[in-house]
Amino acid sequence: MNTTSTPSASPNPRADAGLSRRGRLVIDAPMRAFHWLFALSFAGAWLTAESERWRSVHVTLGYAFGGLLVFRLAYGLLGPRPARLSLLWHRAAGLGEWLRQARAGHLDASRTATLAMGLAMGLLLAMAAPLVLSGYAGYAEVFGLAEVFEEVHEALANAALGLVLAHLALILLGSLMRGRNLAGPMLTGRMAGAGADVIKANRRWLALLVVVAWLGFVGTQLAQPATDVAGASRGGHHGGHPADDD
Repeated sequence: MNTTSTPSASPNPRADAGLSRRGRLVIDAPMRAFHWLFALSFAGAWLTAESERWRSVHVTLGYAFGGLLVFRLAYGLLGPRPARLSLLWHRAAGLGEWLRQARAGHLDASRTATLAMGLAMGLLLAMAAPLVLSGYAGYAEVFGLAEVFEEVHEALANAALGLVLAHLALILLGSLMRGRNLAGPMLTGRMAGAGADVIKANRRWLALLVVVAWLGFVGTQLAQPATDVAGASRGGHHGGHPADDD
């Protein structure tokens, strides 16, 4: 007598259910740490830009912003494939195909939002270095052109803020169109759904180093006694605007 048995779909269905609830790991810890510290540095520098009282905070966060950019570029060249800068270029390269489809009257709203998010992030990263350098040049009065560099710095900061707001709006729009939270993976690193992890190693140790380095730099700089800054003698102006005392 022959008997046949039907194998179960999974040797451990409970484990599979747990993995499904957790979702796939798509963003590693260093990238998440970079993202939030980058955003915090920019927001803090923006909010303190107009006050001489908070100028040391503004300058410190500007330098921290630049240091994080250096880390992102290095990680984008040497890190795992999902973090590579080439992926941003790949998204930007899709602009030509999108334009051809737009001319033909075929527009995919979801693809449009994804492309726009990638372009906004790419432009923000490309703008970060000139933003930091122009701020330093104005602060240090390079070539005696402090006011010129401050005007450039202010214009770049306004453009960067516009890109940040556009990026946030596109995330909200994309989340509504797809019916899922696109910002969630930047918090948890995971995307809902079954399947293998895109990220094989979370690298929490590297994320911890990034956070400790950021906190150490900012804390050390702000703990130093306040000094007279270049530009205070120019009528208390910074970034092309009269500074206040708040």
